[in-house]
Amino acid sequence: MMLKKKYIRHPGLGIIFILLVIQIPIITIFVPRLHKSSQPIHELNSKRLLLKNEESYPTSSFVPQEYWKFKNFDVEKWDQIQSINLRDGPLIDDTQPTEYFKNISNATVCFIEGTDWTLTSNKDCICNDNYFGTDCGIPDSVWYGHYATHINSRKLLKRRKHPRRLIQGVLVNHEFDFLEMRIGSSIDVMDAYIIQESNYTTFGTPRKLEIYERLSSGWLRKYQNKLIYVLLSHFNEKWTENGWLAESYIRNHMSLKGLPMISDKHDDDLFLLFDSDEIPNRSVLLFLKLYEGYTEPIKFGYRWTVFGFFWLKADDPGILSLLYDSKTEKLLQLYNACTIGMLRKVYGNNAMLLRKNAYKHKKLKKEFRVYVASHDVKVWNIGTLGHYAGYHCSWCFQPEGIRRKLLSAQKNDKPRWGDYPEKTNLTYIQKLIKSGEWFDGTHPYIRAQPLDKYYAPSYVLKNSKKYEYLLFP
Repeated sequence: MMLKKKYIRHPGLGIIFILLVIQIPIITIFVPRLHKSSQPIHELNSKRLLLKNEESYPTSSFVPQEYWKFKNFDVEKWDQIQSINLRDGPLIDDTQPTEYFKNISNATVCFIEGTDWTLTSNKDCICNDNYFGTDCGIPDSVWYGHYATHINSRKLLKRRKHPRRLIQGVLVNHEFDFLEMRIGSSIDVMDAYIIQESNYTTFGTPRKLEIYERLSSGWLRKYQNKLIYVLLSHFNEKWTENGWLAESYIRNHMSLKGLPMISDKHDDDLFLLFDSDEIPNRSVLLFLKLYEGYTEPIKFGYRWTVFGFFWLKADDPGILSLLYDSKTEKLLQLYNACTIGMLRKVYGNNAMLLRKNAYKHKKLKKEFRVYVASHDVKVWNIGTLGHYAGYHCSWCFQPEGIRRKLLSAQKNDKPRWGDYPEKTNLTYIQKLIKSGEWFDGTHPYIRAQPLDKYYAPSYVLKNSKKYEYLLFP
């Protein structure tokens, strides 16, 4: 007791004692986290999937970093001070377990995320319900979209020695939540994002650079090293009368200005072009990254919803609609991807030509003839109804965001509902969201069922509190 009292009364030792007491819980908290991030651990979850433990993506939460790419970023020099250097990813060695594949015998390799490890033996990979192929590496949207009925094409697929690099281009206005979803759901698969913003609306009205302001304030700071910011700082009056001219120029500007800032690109790397409301599934992106033997360009089939993930877009009514009062879901199909080589050699790095699938246009006849002599050019599909390549969510904002979209729409986008004051009333817009009604009074939508396994992107469901307005009308 005498020693204890003497120890506590010594001021220096007392401070040390207090610090040690405080540090014990700190070490308890942080050491497992450091171990978790430095040493991937695979384990079975309740669905019998072998998963790698990894940190969840923080959307808007504070990340304690003193520096981020766009801190003190001079936006006027955006085209001079940015660069991303792509380097080959880790070698995929069939004889050793890797981040993506696991060797179970001398002749058998299984894709980790697609394999049911409770049933798999040392001879064959047994796939989870949503994966196919001998190594369980083909996700359902890729399988049902193409390979289930194209056996010869399936035989050409093989694992790459080096993962393919993926570059994603996207045009953004005020779709802040969707940009977070995009990055949050695919940051570990993508190698670079080209994000384009303009200081004009498509109507021609000046606007603030809100994406830039958020990035410079630290938004998405942990992932800014994968972002290239492209600014479109002018507006052509001709665009007010010709929406197609505007759309073509805007997409072309994004790829022509953004791609040169990314170095060490290979011709077989992929460029993917998306609108801000299109969210591709991570499983699709990972397949495209890890495998080769498929053709190009690539067409994505989307689950198409409106106002949120709760209203499915119905197919256009046919003659049977006169006899039966029923609606069927519409699959939205868009051209979204091709190799860097095809984009440059055939399309001249014009992303709009990819979107329009213009490789057979007479003006590109010479370029196409040269390219097809050494490359397999043939459109193929990813995604069908019930097995989607991703989600296309039109007009998916809260009422104020929809009002803003109405007012910023192109001048010749007829009918331009923003020209009618009653259509921009927030109470009226909220009614449309609740009832599944369009601005013309029709009801061309089908109520999606929340228990549907494809109801919304998995990232949105994992962050349901933040995105509640997109999950329930």
